[in-house]
Amino acid sequence: MTLVAVDIGGTNIRLAVVRDDGGLAEHRSMLCADFPSFEAAITAYADATAIKVSAASVAVAGPVQDDLVDVTNNHWSFSKTGLAEALQLQQLLIINDFTAQALAQSDPSANGNMPLLDGTSADHAPLLVIGPGTGLGVSALVPAGGEYLPLEGEGGHVGMSPQSDAELALFATLRSEVAHVSAEHFISGSGLQTIYRLQTGGKILSAPDIGKAAVADAGPERDAANMMLGLLGSVVADAVLTMGCWRGVVIAGGIVAHIQPLVADSPFAARFRHNGTMAPLLQAVPVWLSFDPHAGLRGAAAGFSNSHMAARMISPDQS
Repeated sequence: MTLVAVDIGGTNIRLAVVRDDGGLAEHRSMLCADFPSFEAAITAYADATAIKVSAASVAVAGPVQDDLVDVTNNHWSFSKTGLAEALQLQQLLIINDFTAQALAQSDPSANGNMPLLDGTSADHAPLLVIGPGTGLGVSALVPAGGEYLPLEGEGGHVGMSPQSDAELALFATLRSEVAHVSAEHFISGSGLQTIYRLQTGGKILSAPDIGKAAVADAGPERDAANMMLGLLGSVVADAVLTMGCWRGVVIAGGIVAHIQPLVADSPFAARFRHNGTMAPLLQAVPVWLSFDPHAGLRGAAAGFSNSHMAARMISPDQS
């Protein structure tokens, strides 16, 4: 059986063959816009690599509960059963992209993860995986029967809890624009743009440009980045306390990785290790930062052999 791991985002699709030892080979990254459908993209990959795809484990940016999958920020949609039939797959697994990001972090000290805050990892406890990127993904890996069960929620859409006068002012302004102010409204690529816009009286700048300017020099861009990092610290602390993630925290997604030089002098650590009632617990929790561009693929591969994902598997007798 030739198993292919796939990571479908809003802009790019990444694919790799999963070796027998779990490693990845034949990596490819392609633009989704170059293909009319996911089926066309995976067929092109199979042709380019001269392989016969017999099974696929696919991480998708978007809801995956139903048979019809509509990729967020992408023109693709597909039926799971229809795809399995069209590609003549023996097995097909479809999981959310952030579930895959979480499954990729079973060892938070591996794969080039950078320690941000020291601590003592409690191996029996859940691990928080949180990812400010296009949106804000939140998951936790819970030890379960020698494997990890990824919690699949929408933690990025919990209500935002400002803690300073400056944050309250931002909250109030955005509250006049949207009905529900969530964590993702401030802690994401678009969130960084929103903070910058509100702090500068309406100036518009892309998140990558804000990040570059923030790292380069002090100014309104760095102010916006520091505001976001402080808010992230509070959201991470809230999630750790809510789910008991004493094993630690892995920050994934591209936003924090791009502004990593600012983290040490930002409010992140102080806001994470806050002075609340449970501060002694938070003092012991380690935090890592992921830079791995293949985390989604590794997580998709891990999901394929995870028994807790077995109920999602589509096989010929089901399709």
